[in-house]
Amino acid sequence: MAAIQDAGDVKRFVPSEYGCNVELAEQMLEPARTLIGAKLRVREALRASGIPHTIICGCWSHCFLLPKAGDPEADGPPVTRTTIYGDGKHQAMFVNEKDISTLAIKAVNDPRTLNKVLYVRPLVNLCSLDQLVYLWERKIGKNLKKCYVPEEELVKKIQVSPFPLNFQLAMVHSTLLARAPSCKKNTIGGDAFDDNGVEATELYPDMKFVTVEEYINGLI
Repeated sequence: MAAIQDAGDVKRFVPSEYGCNVELAEQMLEPARTLIGAKLRVREALRASGIPHTIICGCWSHCFLLPKAGDPEADGPPVTRTTIYGDGKHQAMFVNEKDISTLAIKAVNDPRTLNKVLYVRPLVNLCSLDQLVYLWERKIGKNLKKCYVPEEELVKKIQVSPFPLNFQLAMVHSTLLARAPSCKKNTIGGDAFDDNGVEATELYPDMKFVTVEEYINGLI
């Protein structure tokens, strides 16, 4: 940011956030709290600097959890069994990387996104772990054995797992477990907005997003 200020001719800075809402960092488990908290400090410093910017917030990218049916520990797509953390019913947002790139190009010259957080929340891409596993079962043509891991066991697993698995599991906890602290506040509906937030699907209503099912189709 110091280099941007020294240059003095940067018209719009788009920091590399793209993922979850970093404003919820303090409600996450370690090590997610520390790692996401670092992004929050960058966001706060950016706002204080006066540098023109747009922050893009899209939660989960398609490429990470979807190919593993929601289990960070899996080696690849499910074959006979899968692990579901929590009750499997809480929904999170999944956004394709190409769509994030398209939105970044659209937003960088859009006055409506200047000094705003651009939330990317196409309702078609809201998906729970149960729904994700069901999609995989339909695609592979058989039922999977499902192992449900209660929140208490997941918390213990996060505490004893090495990095980066502990971080990945902590992010699953904060976004895909109904009782997780960071899920107490609705981060999908309008009550997550403040004066610094705008919604991509409202600004660009004609944009077609790659759906969760379409992405999985491409993996089969």
